[in-house]
Amino acid sequence: MYNDAIVILGCGIDAQGMLSRDAVNAVDLGIKFLENTPNTCLIMTGNVSYKATFKPSISEAQAMKDYAVAAGVSGSRIFVETESKDSLGNLFFTKQNLLIPLNIHKIRIICGPNQSTKRIEYLATKVLGDRYDFRIIEPTVKRTENKDRESRSLELAKRWLDDIQSGDMNSIYTLMRSKHPAYNSSLSLESVKELL
Repeated sequence: MYNDAIVILGCGIDAQGMLSRDAVNAVDLGIKFLENTPNTCLIMTGNVSYKATFKPSISEAQAMKDYAVAAGVSGSRIFVETESKDSLGNLFFTKQNLLIPLNIHKIRIICGPNQSTKRIEYLATKVLGDRYDFRIIEPTVKRTENKDRESRSLELAKRWLDDIQSGDMNSIYTLMRSKHPAYNSSLSLESVKELL
């Protein structure tokens, strides 16, 4: 049905289920890329960040979908991934739950301003493997104050993932369940200082 997808990574939601300005901007950018591309779908990603101290009434992905539908996009062109709680999970569960079942191998990934292109490209390469053609779309706004955090987060990702073959979903999932507090409730937030 769809030849390619625009994947929007989670960018923030508040306790009342309202999208952050960054999330709205990312969805607006995704909608713009849909113009004149009838064989392209949107994939919204994210439940809520594992560092959040609240549980909104709606997942971030569903809130992004609702926003896009209100902006005029047909709901049938939008898919949601609601298991992830960080960038690694955004990509992992999008591939597992949507890209594989929909047989989509060409994607554009829209980053938020707090996510470095270099880190997201590394994570996408490791999760997707060589059977996927992807391109990173940077947001129109960048947060340079997060540069150091993103650099440290990329270093952590490389420590965890460098020895895993790109595209090896079983090994990546095992790592997520054993080392990441977003996917292993027995681990404390202090065990991982940076978001993946």
